[in-house]
Amino acid sequence: MKILSCSYLWWVPLTVLYYFIYTWLSKQNNVCGGKWLIIMFLFGAFAPMWLIVSRISKNLLFDGMLFDNIMFLTYVFAMIYLDSAKNLSSYQWFGLTLIVLGSVIMRST
Repeated sequence: MKILSCSYLWWVPLTVLYYFIYTWLSKQNNVCGGKWLIIMFLFGAFAPMWLIVSRISKNLLFDGMLFDNIMFLTYVFAMIYLDSAKNLSSYQWFGLTLIVLGSVIMRST
C-alpha cells in the first residue's frame, strides 16, 4: 500500500493554510465581532476542505484521522502564534491534552 501519494503533497499544506486562516478569522471575530462572523461563515461554506479531501481519498479512515489531527494541531499552534492561547485556562489545556491522547489511542487501535 502506498501511504504517501501525490495528493498528500497538496492537500496537507492546503489544510494547514486553510485552518491557519480560519484561526485568524476566529480571532478577528472574537476581538472585533460584526462582519467577521459572516466572513468566517462564508469562508467555511465556500471552501469545505473535508469534502474536497474525502472526495479524492484512497483510504478514508487514514485520511480522516490525518485531516482531524492536522486541523486540531494547526488551530492550536495558530492560536499560540497569534497570542490567543495566553488566555486559555489550565482546564482548557488539559482538555487539549486529552484530545491529543484520545487521537493517539484511536490511531493505535
